[in-house]
Amino acid sequence: MGSWVIGPAPEISELDERAALYRDKRKAMDYVSNWICPGCRKEYEPIKNMLVDLPPFGCVDCGLKNNAAYEWKITQCTLNGISLDFKTYDQKLEPHCTLYAITAVIDCTRRLEGAQKGFVFSAPFDINEMVETYNKRTGFKLGNEPQDKLYETYDNCPIVMEVLKSDGIAISIGASDVTTTPVPRLKIRSYFRVDPKDVLYITRLLAGGFPLVAGIRHGFLFNYLSDGQYYCAPTCENTSDAHAVALIGCGVGSNGNKTETFYKVRNSHGIKAHSHYQKREFGGDFIVWSSDVTDVWGLYLAQHEC
Repeated sequence: MGSWVIGPAPEISELDERAALYRDKRKAMDYVSNWICPGCRKEYEPIKNMLVDLPPFGCVDCGLKNNAAYEWKITQCTLNGISLDFKTYDQKLEPHCTLYAITAVIDCTRRLEGAQKGFVFSAPFDINEMVETYNKRTGFKLGNEPQDKLYETYDNCPIVMEVLKSDGIAISIGASDVTTTPVPRLKIRSYFRVDPKDVLYITRLLAGGFPLVAGIRHGFLFNYLSDGQYYCAPTCENTSDAHAVALIGCGVGSNGNKTETFYKVRNSHGIKAHSHYQKREFGGDFIVWSSDVTDVWGLYLAQHEC
């Protein structure tokens, strides 16, 4: 495994089409106010999307940015009456964050696609089997790949994506299904990379029903984050580790003396990670600033019935 085929990302026209098809079948907290640019007084309507309408990013004429605060995440939305919340995974102490983050995105995407048709797709994945499949297919040990085999930012995401495209991830079968042959697997059709600096496009992808895989740097204080807390990533690469997470929402808030877009993140350290007393010590999600994200990837699922 030394090469990969990175496909095209969704066009804005595809996001607009999704909004037209499914916008009336959802339940979400829309940003409903028009925005009038303080600089040139031009008026803008909210940006219509499949899952939630977002505030205009800024003025196309004078370039002034809209600093109106908002926040939302996919897991708080419903489509056709079906909740889009999904499992919080747990990689434990293994260096398997990329696979777990991609699995979370696959799970969320599968639920979204099922909800579009009025179905709930929630059969569990066999991630342990997927680790074995990855190691056999690539000849590497997941999370310990040779650096010269990684993507340009020392990222193993496209390698994992290629295995998921060729082999797929196994669906867990119960004791009564041990005779099932072959074990059903869910594959991805293609995957794409997004410029992490293209914040407006990323927010539209999320609101358009595309959860994303992202890379961040994390240090010692990362383990002390509470649910919904903002995380400021360390700036020194020598004293921090790379970590992959799933982006599931976005918003705008105050980061020190500036206004910045942030992303809602689902981690893969179990439901007790980033716990909060108001949620009976459960958690799993936190917030990261857009400027702290290092890599962003998305995917399309192959045709499936699970």
